[in-house]
Amino acid sequence: MLTSDLTVVDNHASLTLPGTLGSKVYNQVATVANNASKRRIAATAGTTPQEIEISHEIKGTGFKARIRTMIRHKYTKVNQDTTLTDGVVPSASATLTFDRPVQSAGAITDVTFTDQIGALLDVVLTSGALAKILNQEF
Repeated sequence: MLTSDLTVVDNHASLTLPGTLGSKVYNQVATVANNASKRRIAATAGTTPQEIEISHEIKGTGFKARIRTMIRHKYTKVNQDTTLTDGVVPSASATLTFDRPVQSAGAITDVTFTDQIGALLDVVLTSGALAKILNQEF
């Protein structure tokens, strides 16, 4: 588990990706629950609060044991006039869950899993795919 701040570096100088806002530091603010931590970008005049929560959970035993890692990014619109939203502060979140075996006798390696993540991101970042997903077309 990460025990310090998380620095995210924007290495996509030649790409314009959705949500790319440049490099940022998520300061560790709390331990949420067992094997979970929360980090936040502090609100300033130029940014809105963004939080990252990372948690790990092991389910099952033996070769049926799975590690589930969840990464959740939350965006809160703090300067919204809540009289327009019935007192609710608007927010949105995106969650990525990794589910992998604790032991697989070498069948699932870090490289295999990295390829899985890359394939998923390729689908999301394909031109027009995210708009279709958000419009519930898939």
